[in-house]
Amino acid sequence: MPTGTIILIVSIVIILIIAYVACLIVRKRNDNLLVALEERKEELFNLPVNEEVEAVKALHLIGQSQVSFREWNQKWVDLSLNSFADIENHIFEAEGYNNAFRFVSAKNAIDSIDSQIDLIEEDIASIRQGLMELKEQEEKNSGRVKHALNLFDSLQEAVRENPDSYGETLPELEKQLKNIEVEFSEFVMLNSSGDPIEASEILDKTEEHMIALNQIMDRIPSLIERVTKDFPEQLEDLESGYRKLVEQNYLFTEANIESQFQNIRVSIRENTALIVSFDLDAAEAENEGIQAKIDHLYKVFNREIEANKEAIKISKNLPKFLEHVVQNTQLLDEESQRLNATYLLADSKLSRINQLKARLESIEIVVTESVEDIENPQVAYSILEERLDHSLASLKEIEEEQLVLADYLKSQELSENTARKKATLYINKLHTLKRYMEKRNLPGIPAEFLTNFFRTSDHVEALIAELDYKRINIEVVNRLLENATYDMNQLEELAYLIVQNATLTEQLLQYSNRYRSFDESVQKAFNRSLSIFEKDFDYQAAFEEISFALETVEPGVTERFVRSYEKTREAIRY
Repeated sequence: MPTGTIILIVSIVIILIIAYVACLIVRKRNDNLLVALEERKEELFNLPVNEEVEAVKALHLIGQSQVSFREWNQKWVDLSLNSFADIENHIFEAEGYNNAFRFVSAKNAIDSIDSQIDLIEEDIASIRQGLMELKEQEEKNSGRVKHALNLFDSLQEAVRENPDSYGETLPELEKQLKNIEVEFSEFVMLNSSGDPIEASEILDKTEEHMIALNQIMDRIPSLIERVTKDFPEQLEDLESGYRKLVEQNYLFTEANIESQFQNIRVSIRENTALIVSFDLDAAEAENEGIQAKIDHLYKVFNREIEANKEAIKISKNLPKFLEHVVQNTQLLDEESQRLNATYLLADSKLSRINQLKARLESIEIVVTESVEDIENPQVAYSILEERLDHSLASLKEIEEEQLVLADYLKSQELSENTARKKATLYINKLHTLKRYMEKRNLPGIPAEFLTNFFRTSDHVEALIAELDYKRINIEVVNRLLENATYDMNQLEELAYLIVQNATLTEQLLQYSNRYRSFDESVQKAFNRSLSIFEKDFDYQAAFEEISFALETVEPGVTERFVRSYEKTREAIRY
């Protein structure tokens, strides 16, 4: 057999083998796809859709919810009875194509089955979602209705168990509860007849009514308690207290107490009407107004009671205090008259004593009348207390002023005695200073000292002359004494300074002899200092001249002489 023929036969056999193997592989792959599709179908079929349908069915839905449930249930029935059977047939048909090596038909059948399963999967998901929403909505509606019923029951129970807490509002509350009950009946009827939308609207309105009524009922008891218990009790307490105070001769700054009682009663009745009409915000505001009126009356009564106690307390000591202040004023008047014969007293002080006398006369009248009124008052105790308080404060003020005036009068004689003693002392000091300066053996007395000496002497003589008047003006005396004292101190300091400068100049001039022979500047300073010392009597300038020159040649020498002088300085002995 020719070689070419053999090769051709072998090639054909190889091709056939390859084709057969390829067919086996394709058929195996299709078998696997069909098995996977079968498993997907079984998984979908085994989902608990039937249980979910039965669970929703057991809720006994009505109205639109029942219509939706029927649609989802029918869709599930169609899927479970028809769609799954079709898929089963198509899978069987595809297996036949695959076994017959009709791979194109098998491929088309597999793709079709896959698409069908995808659609069924989506449908089942939508069915389950719809069933879940129906169940949740029903549970929500049931819970809402249950909550509304519970709230309604709690409102009825509150009214039934605590009718007194609602007072005159009870009939209106029962009426509102009856209206809510009617709305519930309407809701049930509409819901049962398959009109869930309108039923839901009715339920919304009913819930709003119950919530509003619940809020009202929460606020009413406290309001009712105030108008039926708190206010009447306080008003009764006020009226009882008022009667007792009147029996005890109390008077009040307000003349319309009883009419205020009546106004409070009217306000309580009017506020009760506001509560019955459920105008609770206005009722609360009115309650605050009523309480303010009651508190005002309590304040009025308590003020008078406390004023009575305080007035009695003040009245026990005030007359004695008044007598004490009056006596002090009389003593001041007598003392001022005595001193006025010897001293020129200030007109303002004398006038003030007379003013105090007149003021005390008016205070005495007020105190006497007020103390008498305590037993049988003609005005309210608060007015009496105010008068007594004012009188007490005035007396304390007068007493303080009396002390000032007494000090002023006392100072007249003391100031005169002090001035006379110091005038005598200053005369002696002037003589002593004069002798002190003369004993220094100075070349001359500086003009500055003489001027101060004669000025001081003139001031002392003026002081003595003022003290010799028949009626002494102490203010002038004190002013002259102040001037004389100042001049005396200045003159004494000047005397010390002049003597110190003169003594130190003499010592430094003598000390400069050790330098004059060989230091021309020291010699010149010596000559100038000596000339100033002996001719001008300016001992300060002479001291500065010689000390400056010596400091140039021997620093610190001046300070040494000054320290030595201060240790041995002779004091002026008066």
